[in-house]
Amino acid sequence: MKRLLTVIALAGTLVACNNSADSTEQAKDSIDSSATERKDMIDSSADQRKDAIDSTADQKKDALDRADSAANKK
Repeated sequence: MKRLLTVIALAGTLVACNNSADSTEQAKDSIDSSATERKDMIDSSADQRKDAIDSTADQKKDALDRADSAANKK
């Protein structure tokens, strides 16, 4: 009976381990895809912030130009 349980436990262990060579490759692919997604998210966020800063700078420049032209008319 002990031998039967040992064989069943060993078989269960082998089935649970599956093919570990594939799992490391899958883990690497998973890490690569996660890194790519995060890089894209960071790039997108940086582009949005740059656009907002550029827009604000343009508005401030326009306001200063209007103030200068109003001062020159006096």
